[in-house]
Amino acid sequence: MKLFPKEKAYENLFQKPEYFQVYFLCIVFCFWFSTYIYVPVFGVYLDFLNFGYYEIGLVMGSYGIMQIALRLPLGIIAEKYKIDGKLLVAFGFLTAIISAFLLALSHHFLRIFLGRLLAGVTAAMWVIITIWYSSSFEKKQSLKAMGHLQATTVASQFISMALSGWIVKLMGYTSLFWISEFFAIIGLFLVILLPGAASIERIEKKQAAKPDEQAVVQLFKDRKLWSLSVLSMLSHAVLFTTIFGFSPVYFDNLNCHSSVIVLLIISFMLPHTLAPMFMAKKKGSLPKPFFVMFCCFCIAAGSLFLLSYTDNWIIYCLLHAVFGLFLGFIFPILLDQVYKIENLTVPKIVMGFYQSVYSIGIVSGPIAAGYMARQMDMKYIFIMSAMILLFGGLVSLMENNIEQNNA
Repeated sequence: MKLFPKEKAYENLFQKPEYFQVYFLCIVFCFWFSTYIYVPVFGVYLDFLNFGYYEIGLVMGSYGIMQIALRLPLGIIAEKYKIDGKLLVAFGFLTAIISAFLLALSHHFLRIFLGRLLAGVTAAMWVIITIWYSSSFEKKQSLKAMGHLQATTVASQFISMALSGWIVKLMGYTSLFWISEFFAIIGLFLVILLPGAASIERIEKKQAAKPDEQAVVQLFKDRKLWSLSVLSMLSHAVLFTTIFGFSPVYFDNLNCHSSVIVLLIISFMLPHTLAPMFMAKKKGSLPKPFFVMFCCFCIAAGSLFLLSYTDNWIIYCLLHAVFGLFLGFIFPILLDQVYKIENLTVPKIVMGFYQSVYSIGIVSGPIAAGYMARQMDMKYIFIMSAMILLFGGLVSLMENNIEQNNA
């Protein structure tokens, strides 16, 4: 059975799912590379522009505002009207190009805020990308699919972020935004060459032409979906508060050399990349996923508590490695559990809801952290983040107990 309708020159290339998956992961790589190439030094750059901590938090948080606003409606509209994912992902790359252009040419708060806001529009298309890719796998291989997707995501973030400090030293801050634009253009070109998404989404063959509104309402009442979404929200709040937010700023104060931020990035991102790669190697489902997440949340929280008491940049990097490793296990498990929600007949809506909820953490985490840094001291950011993760551990433990009682 062919995965795609006839597309002349490209038909033979995508006859097998494996070819599509490799090609599509190249698109994923460009998607996140263009978004994250400037992230490690973005806070330092805004500090260089004399933005206050609260303003820095607002700019960083703006990335999640459009994700909150767009991801659920995007899932509903794409599901109801069967909009080709190719069109939506291409639009995402186009907004990434405009975003990078604004960031490269602007030094004013409102324009930089708008540029980062548009980057959030791009990231909102992750709903479509997730379902598009995972639907090329059998349902029983969902953990493998999510592991590959998360590993590629983190690898792209790792490589781009590791290069950023070195590039800044050689060519300055604004060069990162032009590189971002370059990879967004490459991603757009790859998407244009790819056949449409609708024909490969096997899961849509099992559902009616339009989603049942009553089923959608019931889905939003699903306890497990809410628990998974809240856990992801807490994890993303901490992620964008620390390594994608204020960790590089604090590290810069400890070390005083922006180019050496690469050591911090490697310390966090290398184990953070290896964790989902390990999960992708597993066959079948993960036993007691919520208990595994409980352990990961607690260990990650412990490393953040210790971070608030260190003024040694080497120990600072080591603690980020522990934090990155155990946070890296959490994300593919969450994605796998969301994809396995019972009676999943509206996958884009489920993923849109899940990603809209966790986007709240992307916005609120940096803003709250910026306010806390301005009012007290930056080290309290790590204490706040640790408490957030401990709450995530508590939610995981409660969900684990419920599943054990229902077993």
